[in-house]
Amino acid sequence: QVLFLCVPFAPSASAAMAELVPAGGDGATDRAKSRTAGGGEGAEAEATIFEGRFSWMSAWSMMVWVLGFIISMVLTVLSFRGSAFALVAKEQSFVRTRNPPYGPELQPNNYPMREIGRIFYYNLPETALFFALASSCLGLFTCSYFSSYMLLEDQGSKRVVDIGMVIIKGVRVYLSRTLPVICFFLVAGGLSVLVTSGMSTALCFACGSALSLLSCPIGVMMCFQGNTRLAHAMSNELFDSMQIGLRTGAVPGLLAQSLALGGMSGMFCVIQDTVSLTGFGSGVAIVGFYVRVGGGIFSKGADIGADLVGETDEHKSKEETRIFDLQQKMTAQEQKRREARKQGIQEEDDMEQGMRSLEDEMADVASELHPIDYLDAIGENISDVAGTCADLFESIVLNLSTASVIGAKVHPVPHFAVALPYYICAMGIIGSSLVTYYVHVHERFSAKRIRRQLRVNLLVVIVMVMGFSGAVLFLEWYRENIEMRQFGNYLLIIGFGSFCPELCVMACDIFVSVDFAPVRMLARNADMGVTQVVLQGMGQAFLSVGLPCFLVISTVVATWQLEDHYGLALLGVAAVAGSGFQGSIASYGALANNAHKIVHLTTYHNMTRHRANICAQLGTACSHGGKVVTAVCAFFSTTMVAVTLLAQKWTSIGGDYKNVVGSILSEWSTAGILLGVVGTFMFSANTLMSCINMAKILMKYCKENPNVDRVARLPFPQMHIKPLKILTAFGTVKSMRMVFSPLINTLCTPVIGGLFLGAKGLLFLINGSNAACLCVSLFLINCGSSWDSAKKFVMLGLLKDDEGQPVGPDDPLFAHLKVGQQIGGALEDTTGPACNNFVKFVAVFAFVTEKLYDPTPENTWTWGFVAMVCSLMLVVFAKFGLTLTLTLVASILRRRQKRQQFEEGMDEDGEHDFEHQADQE
Repeated sequence: QVLFLCVPFAPSASAAMAELVPAGGDGATDRAKSRTAGGGEGAEAEATIFEGRFSWMSAWSMMVWVLGFIISMVLTVLSFRGSAFALVAKEQSFVRTRNPPYGPELQPNNYPMREIGRIFYYNLPETALFFALASSCLGLFTCSYFSSYMLLEDQGSKRVVDIGMVIIKGVRVYLSRTLPVICFFLVAGGLSVLVTSGMSTALCFACGSALSLLSCPIGVMMCFQGNTRLAHAMSNELFDSMQIGLRTGAVPGLLAQSLALGGMSGMFCVIQDTVSLTGFGSGVAIVGFYVRVGGGIFSKGADIGADLVGETDEHKSKEETRIFDLQQKMTAQEQKRREARKQGIQEEDDMEQGMRSLEDEMADVASELHPIDYLDAIGENISDVAGTCADLFESIVLNLSTASVIGAKVHPVPHFAVALPYYICAMGIIGSSLVTYYVHVHERFSAKRIRRQLRVNLLVVIVMVMGFSGAVLFLEWYRENIEMRQFGNYLLIIGFGSFCPELCVMACDIFVSVDFAPVRMLARNADMGVTQVVLQGMGQAFLSVGLPCFLVISTVVATWQLEDHYGLALLGVAAVAGSGFQGSIASYGALANNAHKIVHLTTYHNMTRHRANICAQLGTACSHGGKVVTAVCAFFSTTMVAVTLLAQKWTSIGGDYKNVVGSILSEWSTAGILLGVVGTFMFSANTLMSCINMAKILMKYCKENPNVDRVARLPFPQMHIKPLKILTAFGTVKSMRMVFSPLINTLCTPVIGGLFLGAKGLLFLINGSNAACLCVSLFLINCGSSWDSAKKFVMLGLLKDDEGQPVGPDDPLFAHLKVGQQIGGALEDTTGPACNNFVKFVAVFAFVTEKLYDPTPENTWTWGFVAMVCSLMLVVFAKFGLTLTLTLVASILRRRQKRQQFEEGMDEDGEHDFEHQADQE
């Protein structure tokens, strides 16, 4: 039960206080205090504001991570002084070079040189691993502190808290249905890894999947808890809104990077084998795939389905008109203030005081929404927050594991080469933790200027990473383990990797931001019809792919020329060094968009809505930037997995992988490239059709099932909770089932390619798919973002007609842009980002199963037909057999519930509820 401790309040608020419904949940003690409604002076009515709560879990977590940080730093210092215990690793060399300078003097059989395919010993970089553990503890401490900070903030008015409670109820239903399905596939995947790769790889698989599975629900729930607090903070100051929003978004972002680095470092110390570390990425790949693809199908299916239901179209149109009118009033007020200043008339400096007279009485429109409208808010956070952070988690793990393999087996100084990637990521966590504490924001800052301040924070992280890396490199040069040329090349490559993702984001912003000409041209030409909107948006999206791909190509080529394969490993690791901060601002994007919706459902206060519009505009840019960063990092990760697969396969057959030339460029390579591109397009079609089918199913279910309608006899939010739970459970089960087909598509691509084309063709399949996924992902993300930005360009009143008057939502061109936004939603939020998970899953699965493939397919092509038949059977089962199985289980449960109801003498209402519950189960 929830206990409300209330301060004295005005008699006018006593009636509302008497009708309060307990909110906040989970046994927490929330307090309510009376505040002036809207914050205005002299207001007669007062509104109850629910205070935050203290989290003992966060407090205990902070103490645990402080203790872990101290222990790790002590071990780091002892290791640096040579006083810690020594860990010796055994590896198979990929190259012929000198024996490791940091390593036991006694090598196997007293070989004077490292030979290709032979075993050698070297000392693990304990200092780097312990330092990585310390930085991970610091990142987890920051997550715990930010969670406590956010939970202590005021939750807002009763209406805000009620909306947040409705959404959180749906989130819990989604997670309770999703996690068991993911665990089932993890168990199946873990058994296959155990059989094919051994116990050490299976342990890494279990650790990676457990940490990734842990980070997703924690990050999602913290962001949903922060939605109401951010919406309430927008009634105070823009500075407060940004601090709460950024710190809340930092929880999933830093949590993913800290758990990824800490888990990898800890497992490396335990298993002491770089190849087994690749199993860490296998488990993370399954979790990331289901979170991104399943959450995207759920989110966009609900978004499109809500439009198809049609019940709230009129309300949405009215709300868009209200937002537009408010923006025009605020613009007029600001213009009036500027003219008064020019004439020497003293006006109040605070614009907020001049705009309070525009406030209208708030109508409770939240209760008028259909429950399906809340599904989009649930799915958006799950897709953007959990999906983006799980994607970055996977990229971090893959880059670290492949860099460890290449550094240990290829570099002449494996102790140093393995340590440097962990130093880079560790310093990235420290920098990301520091810069998320504060971002410089003023009340009159625009979204563009705040975005510039966030880039300044990212620049601080990059400078810290490069500075610390330079110190590590200098120390190795001083010890004469590397040359000055290598010192400069490594530092330059780290700079390439650190800047490349954000430069690609800036290049894409030219085509998707309202501050640049392409989006404005798209909005102006929308009066020519839907065809013009669609074709122009797609044309600009095609153009937007060019510059980012040119940056990526230039970076890869320059890196390869400087330091070959180890340079590529450093490039990928440096690209994810700042992923903690980049994941934080991407999570902030979803957080700000949801808070923006809550604000427009709960208040017409002018400055509050103005801040919400600024944060939403910034949030859209941050969400788009997070998707672009994940696409670039996925390209680097997959490139390194392909290089590692090449080295591992050719070394296992007694060859020198650096001298594989000529024969690999055959008919198998051409077929592999084509099959990789075809697999990418098949997967994109699969996910897109799943979104459309999901929308149709939800529309049909809402229209045919009265149990998902609002319960009119109950007050808000109780009238929405039960229907939303039913609808969420139904949508979750359907979306998880629709992931089966894309998952089968992903698993079969490397198996069929490897059996039909051999290892040579498989390598080109991965590279072809990698290039196709980068281009397709950027195209789809930018295409959807450009339509969405063009619509917001009109909503903000920035589009003028021939007479200089702003064009509003009642103009036909706005309807044309809405069609483009509806088309682009599934492209931007589901299909485009899911391509990253597809190509990484293909590469990881190909690496794990590399023992199944010969260099050429003369002896394996017959098994390719077996794999193809099995994949078709799995697809048929997913489409029809699974439905029959679930129907049979539902029938058994229904009969059991009927028997129980008959024995207990329940009435028809209870019987109806139980039947529906059985159907859902």
